[in-house]
Amino acid sequence: MDLKNEIKDGQIAVFLDSRIYSKAGISKCLYWYSDKFNISINIIGNHFKIELKPNMENQKLELEIILEKLVKDFLDFNLRQIVTSETQNVRDLLIAKAFSNGEFDDPPLGEISDPVGFKF
Repeated sequence: MDLKNEIKDGQIAVFLDSRIYSKAGISKCLYWYSDKFNISINIIGNHFKIELKPNMENQKLELEIILEKLVKDFLDFNLRQIVTSETQNVRDLLIAKAFSNGEFDDPPLGEISDPVGFKF
């Protein structure tokens, strides 16, 4: 089976490797297309097959341009998902610190000095 992105019979078909792209990233990306397209997602081996069929009122869309944008958007949302998952611990710590009401505000260890030499 040929897993090549295509436009056929007025529909867009995109294939994404499930070892690279996450379901969460794909879903977030497709949300922004759901107002103009009926969307279906299937799994074929290690690939997601995503089909977008224009709604009745959107039959005259330029599908070639949308396909190019869609592929870029999938990459964008996949990278956003990677950054989100890799920075989750930092965000959790910042939120915990923000709502701690000062209970973990220990003074810094050692002597505070001015390495630049400004004196007031």
